[in-house]
Amino acid sequence: MFKRLFVSLGLTSLISGIFALIFISHWILVFILAFIIQLVAFYFINTTIENNLIEKAEKIKLEQFVEANKQVAIIECPCGDKNKQEVVMRFDKDIIYQCSKCEKNIKAMINVKPVLTTEPIYFDR
Repeated sequence: MFKRLFVSLGLTSLISGIFALIFISHWILVFILAFIIQLVAFYFINTTIENNLIEKAEKIKLEQFVEANKQVAIIECPCGDKNKQEVVMRFDKDIIYQCSKCEKNIKAMINVKPVLTTEPIYFDR
């Protein structure tokens, strides 16, 4: 960790020194100014790149979440061809899909049935 820090500071100092040699009369002032400009510029570049990577990761995470929570049902077309098709089911809007064989628009409805649940009785033997 410290090796990378020292290498980075060394390269920054070297580039600042080379740039300062161009203006030999004000060498130390140009060196300090070039050093600070490099630190600030690369800080902003690094922050921008890091924010872009975080944004892309969040988008991928959201897409994975949406894909994992997708409810798919296999529905048979009522036209009589016994064509089965996967349809994404949603409760918040009507489900209208097109049959791949007869190419008719078909509306799928979600039915909710109440079912009485019982708890099993286990006997000791």
